[in-house]
Amino acid sequence: MQKATTSIKRVTVCCAVALASVLVAACGLLPSDSKIDEGIVNAPKLKIRSSTAVAALDLAEVKRGDRLEILEQAQVKTPTRTNEWYKVRTKTKEATEGWVEARYVINKSIVDKTQELYEKSKAISSQGTGRLKVQTKLRAEAGGDVITYLSRGMMVDIVGKARTTVKPEKQQEADDSEDTDEPETRTVLWYQIRLPESEVLRAGWVGAQQVQLDTPDEILYLEGEGRRFTGWVVFDQTKTKKGELRDNYIALMKNLSTGGPIDFTRLWVLIYSPEQGRYSGPYIEDGLHGVLPVSMHPTTKGSPFTSWTKTENRLRSSTRRSGSMRLICA
Repeated sequence: MQKATTSIKRVTVCCAVALASVLVAACGLLPSDSKIDEGIVNAPKLKIRSSTAVAALDLAEVKRGDRLEILEQAQVKTPTRTNEWYKVRTKTKEATEGWVEARYVINKSIVDKTQELYEKSKAISSQGTGRLKVQTKLRAEAGGDVITYLSRGMMVDIVGKARTTVKPEKQQEADDSEDTDEPETRTVLWYQIRLPESEVLRAGWVGAQQVQLDTPDEILYLEGEGRRFTGWVVFDQTKTKKGELRDNYIALMKNLSTGGPIDFTRLWVLIYSPEQGRYSGPYIEDGLHGVLPVSMHPTTKGSPFTSWTKTENRLRSSTRRSGSMRLICA
């Protein structure tokens, strides 16, 4: 009986050792931390830290455009706010693991989405340039979720405009209140923009109120009589008598008294005249209901261009002879 018990114990020990070996081998096939996503650094320089603590050690430094594997997410609460953190691993030979603030890392899926938007925008001429008045939220679509923040003072190319409507939530009323009016719907204006080459994200949408148009000084003096420039497209250049190049513009202006979903009411072709030393307007049309963006399509020399303007759901066209282009207003 004792020999049988000893044999059973030996079999049990052997089975346990064999099972442990299998488990160790299986664990060796999996990394200690598998990634949950991939991100791209969106800061000039970023320290990878040993923890989320203020006194954490710096383990490595990465720069804008570097790719990181995201291993884990965490929230760290402070007296004033809650910060999002990522545990990351570098894609270098050292494969350094540590923690970074999530606001400095953009998920690759978002980068890909904005890159697709940027590629589509390449076919659209710049409708003007602007400077961000304040730190501004960048979105992948008009009125969509915030994907990052852009610095105050950044210069951007404007390539389109959109409108969304927001209906504020109705405030809780007193039981004896007879006011049943619904809150008024508010219209929000958005600019589709292209960002400088130095940025990881090259395109997106921002609130139009956050952008100060940077109208060229050489045509700014033409504003007046209740009209302001709302956009401009460079279509050609002219040499001055000194050999300097001056841009020629399709200038878009709006009468400030005009309401509704209209981006411009005047289209003005402005060409620099070397003889006069100033801009002249060989073609001007008022009373339009134009909507951005405006695109140009070269045609044969001397052929007319056609400007299309949208008013409600109807299109109307007008044709004038001016150079060799066909102008289309969306």
